[in-house]
Amino acid sequence: MRGSAGGALTPSGRPHGGGPSRSPGTGESEASRGRCARSVRSVDENTTAQDAERPEGRQRSRLQRVLPATPLLSGFSVAVGVLLAIALAATIAGISTVLISIFLGMFLALGLDPAVRVLERRGMSRPVGVTIVAVVFLGVVAVILLILVPATVRQIAAAIEAAPETIAAMQQSDWYRALEADLGVDLSAVVAESIRSLTTLSSFLAISGGVLKAGFGVVGAVSSFVMVVVLTLYFVSSLQSIKAAISNLVPLYRRVRFAEVLDEITQSVGGVVAGGVTLSIINAAVVLLIQLAVGSSIPAVMAIVAFFVTLVPMIGSLVFLVIGGVATLFVSPTAALVFVIAYLVYIQVEAYVVTPRIMGKAASVPGVLVIIGAMIGATLLGLLGALVAIPLTASILIIVRKVWIPRQNRQTEPPED
Repeated sequence: MRGSAGGALTPSGRPHGGGPSRSPGTGESEASRGRCARSVRSVDENTTAQDAERPEGRQRSRLQRVLPATPLLSGFSVAVGVLLAIALAATIAGISTVLISIFLGMFLALGLDPAVRVLERRGMSRPVGVTIVAVVFLGVVAVILLILVPATVRQIAAAIEAAPETIAAMQQSDWYRALEADLGVDLSAVVAESIRSLTTLSSFLAISGGVLKAGFGVVGAVSSFVMVVVLTLYFVSSLQSIKAAISNLVPLYRRVRFAEVLDEITQSVGGVVAGGVTLSIINAAVVLLIQLAVGSSIPAVMAIVAFFVTLVPMIGSLVFLVIGGVATLFVSPTAALVFVIAYLVYIQVEAYVVTPRIMGKAASVPGVLVIIGAMIGATLLGLLGALVAIPLTASILIIVRKVWIPRQNRQTEPPED
């Protein structure tokens, strides 16, 4: 029999020969191949698991992953690193005076740079402007050394000589007796015992740390002062080349942006330093006039103290208000009251009139950051740390505003896992 397609039919009625139909044997062969493939995969998996259980392929435990493969070598490397860190810290501590001089020279140079920029805007070349600023700076240093320092030394010596008479007159005053009666303490005996203990040789050596140490301290201070002056002049003259050298350390594709941020930081820090010094000079002049008006015997000393203390913005003036008020008590209570009232008036004028005009173009630093930075700097390096903390805070704020915040604003989508 033949089917309609022309092919022979099997007894079951299925076509035999060409066509797409498969025989039962073909299906059985495909099923057997599938079973073989599954068995091969199972054998491979079993083999892999067995290999993993072998000693050479054993999986590491969590403790083994944490601990180094060679603990002896790793421990030795850590010990060497700790020793190098200690040696580096000791080296930095040993050259701390030099580092402080370098930082002071750089900050003073940044403070003088705005004056150089003003001369450049008036048509002068930078070398001519640097020369003029350097000559003025050396003139100020000469005035300090030749006029202010001798006058201060004379006033301190005169105050020490007149100390017994001043103390005796203070003990005879009405306010002193009233204070002694209110406290119920013999203040005269306490003052006499304090003076006697200070005038003994052993107490003097204990306080000063020895004459030799004091002498070395004076020599070190003079050498540091000279070094700061020299470094300031050098940094002022080569500030542009220093900034260019620092910018060259950055990759080329970031160099332009880095140079712009660096220039803004130097201008801001220079404005903060120059403005702070200007405010302190005005403050010292006001203190000098008030001290002369109330009849103080150490007006120059008080003016110098006011200059350095008020270099710290905001809190410096309040601190000197207490210092000046207590020091003026040795003149009279009325003089102290006059000083406190006059200086309070000046503080208000300085805060609302003088400071906005002088510091208006400098970086605006929030008051809370000024206080926090001054406290941290004073804890680390005393008055010098408090002075340096303000420009550093301004620099960090500029970096955050110009670099960090724009980078965060560009991230509009969450990162992919």
